[in-house]
Amino acid sequence: MLNETDKELRRIRIALVFIAIIILISGGARTVTIDQDSNGGDFNPEYRANMVPLGDGYFGVLTSDTDNIEQTMRVYFFDKETKKFTFIRENDLEDIDGQSEE
Repeated sequence: MLNETDKELRRIRIALVFIAIIILISGGARTVTIDQDSNGGDFNPEYRANMVPLGDGYFGVLTSDTDNIEQTMRVYFFDKETKKFTFIRENDLEDIDGQSEE
């Protein structure tokens, strides 16, 4: 008694009900957690171990060249108002040690 259009609409409705049931069963509530440091940063722990506080927003990062075993310290400034880092200078640690001994 039903014509072809009515039969097709009925099949579509059954398929939609079936899809809705599957989504309700399998797509339940999922918990997404994001772990952050207490400092709120995602710094590499090895990189953080090489940081040296210099005071008043200044800090240094110790880096070493594996070929020459020369260590350098890159000095940065962190502006709390703009929340931006500024590179100040780079010094060889040998030069700093030589100045302190004299």
